[in-house]
Amino acid sequence: MFYALIASLPHIQIDRDPPFSSKEYLNICSDHVSDSQLLLLNALVNNETSCEIKSFYTNQWFNAEIQLKNAISKQRAQNRGIDAKPFIHDHANFIGFIETKVQEAFNTDNPFDLEKLLDQTRWDLAEEFIGADNYGFSKLAAYAIQLRIVNQWYDRSNEKGQTNLEDTITKNTESDSAVVKL
Repeated sequence: MFYALIASLPHIQIDRDPPFSSKEYLNICSDHVSDSQLLLLNALVNNETSCEIKSFYTNQWFNAEIQLKNAISKQRAQNRGIDAKPFIHDHANFIGFIETKVQEAFNTDNPFDLEKLLDQTRWDLAEEFIGADNYGFSKLAAYAIQLRIVNQWYDRSNEKGQTNLEDTITKNTESDSAVVKL
């Protein structure tokens, strides 16, 4: 059990700034978890769908994420009129909630809303898989997934986008002026 570590973690939400990066989260956890647990957390923050080592939580998560990606592939293939079979991967278990949520997401007209609904589905699944393990590894694993989602949305924010745009323009104009001087 990781009572002190979990109690010390700040509350996170999709639409709020992240308290720290996923890398910092792994550093925080590294003093409290085993090497195999750290390897699993690393797979989760890097959005990998497999790992040599498994836990009950990560096994559920990896299969759910594969099912989610398969459902997304099916929807995109259907929209393009192509066969989805080459893009489908095997997974254990079936969660009807995933299929319903992916279909709801693809029924939206706005790509932003689509991505937000897909990430909300991931968030909800991460939370659901904790079960009664609120102070165990499952909670740390769910936090890793949710923190990754928060960080991804932060990277997509208007402020971050404006900064990235300004940096790109600066770099491009600097390289253009260097070429002109030659």
